Amino acid sequence: MMIFFHLFYDLDLFKFVNIDFQKDTFWFVLPRVIVTLFLFSVGMSLALAHKKGLRLRPYLHRLAKIGIGALLISLFTYFAFPKNWIYFGTLHCIFFLSIICVPFLKFKKTGLIVAIFLLALEVMNKQIPFFELSHASMDYIPIFPWLAVSLIGIYCSGFSFYKAYIPYNNASKPLVFLGQHAFKIYIIHQPILFGIVYLISVFMA
Repeated sequence: MMIFFHLFYDLDLFKFVNIDFQKDTFWFVLPRVIVTLFLFSVGMSLALAHKKGLRLRPYLHRLAKIGIGALLISLFTYFAFPKNWIYFGTLHCIFFLSIICVPFLKFKKTGLIVAIFLLALEVMNKQIPFFELSHASMDYIPIFPWLAVSLIGIYCSGFSFYKAYIPYNNASKPLVFLGQHAFKIYIIHQPILFGIVYLISVFMA
């Protein structure tokens, strides 16, 4: 879904299609669904990876990769799109949520209560303030209320539905590959898509 969305985002950027990402219901909802799935997975995977206690070395290694990835995205967009550069996007949010959520690994029910509280505030349109720069960022995912999604993911790790058996065959291999290399795909897919669409626009000019 993420690759699909970014492909059409780039196509719109280079005027191959005309999409209003704020007013078109499908294109408004899609990225929010994608982010929800991402952040839910962040919480669940964090809980499952450290269900016997925080494994500090792999945790810090993962955190460093996410932090470097977030920094690279900020640097790339700052020079490529100075008016809309990403200063706190999805990966930045994941970095900080990966820190904030650690105490809730042992207190899943407390995390769920906090999540419900945050979502209730959102429903009542009473958002917790979070820093925001003056320009319209291409990707802005504040910690609040998105922390709620990761906390729900942590809580849901206590259920066993994630253990559902999926046979490993030719049909499932692509999904397994995507899951095993999700971070790399996240980092490189957009520059590749952007480059391809840009080259097409140059040749068609």
